[in-house]
Amino acid sequence: MIETFLFVVSSLLAIAGAIGAALVRNLFHASLLLGLCLLGIAGLYLFLEQHWLACVQVVVYIGGILVLILFATLFSADVMGAVQRRSPALLAAGGLAAVLASAVVVRLALAGRSAADARPAGDMRPDAFEGDTFTVGDLLMGDWFVPFFAAGLLLTVALVGSVVIVQRFRRPAGEVADA
Repeated sequence: MIETFLFVVSSLLAIAGAIGAALVRNLFHASLLLGLCLLGIAGLYLFLEQHWLACVQVVVYIGGILVLILFATLFSADVMGAVQRRSPALLAAGGLAAVLASAVVVRLALAGRSAADARPAGDMRPDAFEGDTFTVGDLLMGDWFVPFFAAGLLLTVALVGSVVIVQRFRRPAGEVADA
């Protein structure tokens, strides 16, 4: 009973955080809602008995990437969203993205259902990586070291670039934006 309740709470955190991050106009609040979504996903990893992956989700994505996003957000101009305007092209792109995301969800649900039907009746284990932390560490520091390092370097360059771009377009403190 408690497991079902916690699963529903984790699922709702992930879904509500994702929808809220996509719909809210305030960039800072969107970043916080993204953190809520990532926390819900970490809870779902715990239900899949992937404890190491849940810890990585919390430490790397919430503790690292989200803090990086919040840091970049606070350096950006117009954090509170006073100057943002909704353009018809942006609304159309958002609608198209929602339709494509719905199609992907439906396709994944159908694929999961067909995979569950093809599995023998007694086998209820998910297809998961059955390694220990040393194996994952060897993978990250072996063949996957260069892509892992490149992703970290790319995130750092993106943060520095966003700060430089924002500083170029920043208005003086006394100037008021027309709404």
